Amino acid sequence: MARLPSLTALRAFEAVARTLSFTNAARELVTRGAAGNTLTASGEILFDGTYRGFASIGQAVERIGGSAGREILNVSVAPFFSSVWLTPRLMGFYHRHPGIELRLHHSYQPADHRREGIDLGINWGSGNWPGVKKELVLDGALTPVAAPDLLARLGAPAVPARLLDLTLFYEFDLADWASWFERAGVALPKDAKSFRLNDSHALRRAALDGHGVALFFRGLVEDDLRSGRLVQPFRLAVDTGFDYYLNYTDRRELPAKAKAFRRWLLDERDTTQNGQ
Repeated sequence: MARLPSLTALRAFEAVARTLSFTNAARELVTRGAAGNTLTASGEILFDGTYRGFASIGQAVERIGGSAGREILNVSVAPFFSSVWLTPRLMGFYHRHPGIELRLHHSYQPADHRREGIDLGINWGSGNWPGVKKELVLDGALTPVAAPDLLARLGAPAVPARLLDLTLFYEFDLADWASWFERAGVALPKDAKSFRLNDSHALRRAALDGHGVALFFRGLVEDDLRSGRLVQPFRLAVDTGFDYYLNYTDRRELPAKAKAFRRWLLDERDTTQNGQ
């Protein structure tokens, strides 16, 4: 049998390689540069083995203790998507797969599946993530929404240009509003009343409270539109090139527990798209 380093040494190396932060790392395994720390080719090989090994040990320990015998599934998910789309549906997953304990990790950024021990991610973005497979879950097109009382006071605008009388709320870039108005055949004035709220919860709140009209994900305010809390004055939407994707590493096959969640999630997506 090949001679192995001590378990303590391997554990120390795995932590250094995972965080790329160290005090006394072995010089032949980690390279320190002005732009940050990187692994050498030898370090990459050793990290791949140690990371997989410790991950397997951790999964085995979790399977026999602390989870009542259930398998642990770690899913990284965008907070607002989790709040209004995923979480209300989760009991369906639990009923279908009682042997899987789902642990949600809320993050605005896609997970580093290799380094963070995340099985699956559901995140918003272009989907151009190296080393990752992706599947569309929700269209990220944006459309104006507002409180019905606000539109009533405005006189129920019959043309898009009437929205310029309101404060234009947005989350990402005012250029998204410009694109929407361009599609509607209206030029966005340079002095248009606008306000950026770079959080989906705050943006929705501003619309619900009648402070203005918000450019928002159509698929994430379905309940508000059905209940009448919000109104979509025009069916027109603008595609920004960013959507919500299920994502996972392309370095290995998904384990059975992750495949089960993927099947359930895509079933929920299809049911929602078909209006069922």
